[in-house]
Amino acid sequence: SQVRPEDNLRPEGEFYTPDKPGFRPAERPEQKKPQDNLKPEGEFYSPEKPKYKPGERPSQVRPEDNLRPEGEFYTPEKPGFRPAERPVQKKPQDNLKPEGEFVKPEKQVYKPADKTERIIQKDNLRTEGEMTFVEREEYQYVVRPDQVKPSDNLKPEGEFYSPEKPKYKPGERPSQVRPEDNLTPDKPQDNLKPEGEFYSPEKPKYKPARIQAC
Repeated sequence: SQVRPEDNLRPEGEFYTPDKPGFRPAERPEQKKPQDNLKPEGEFYSPEKPKYKPGERPSQVRPEDNLRPEGEFYTPEKPGFRPAERPVQKKPQDNLKPEGEFVKPEKQVYKPADKTERIIQKDNLRTEGEMTFVEREEYQYVVRPDQVKPSDNLKPEGEFYSPEKPKYKPGERPSQVRPEDNLTPDKPQDNLKPEGEFYSPEKPKYKPARIQAC
């Protein structure tokens, strides 16, 4: 079990929680426009923008000189299309003459090749002793043994029953107990009082702005 340490400290006086003041709308301060001795003089005007005008192209001035063409100018006529004549092929002549007879080698006719006989070389190596071969065991089918159920002298007695599950029941809610205390709220007092009438300024309605033409 937990042991609670003891001491000689005891709370004195009454405990209270200060109440938070409720919401109160504050008064908006009046905007004061600063005054000065600066005054605009004369009339204000906005310069008018010049309208678009197409620019004038400058007239081309041809430079003058003392160069003059002499004689008459003429253009040569181009000849019309004419099919060209193919040149006659001429066989060049020389003094080289082939001498003797030309012989063409005859191609051999395909013939099946003869099979060569295998020649087994003889040697003086002989095997000694007896040759033993390992015999492989053949696979034989194994018969499964029959399962034998062991018998005993144990017998169930009485009746078998399954316990019933309890049905669902809604649980009972515990009654709330409000603790009692001797705490009394202490409301602070002040000398601040709202004066005058409270009013909310009306918002101006929507009006389409006018576009000034330049």
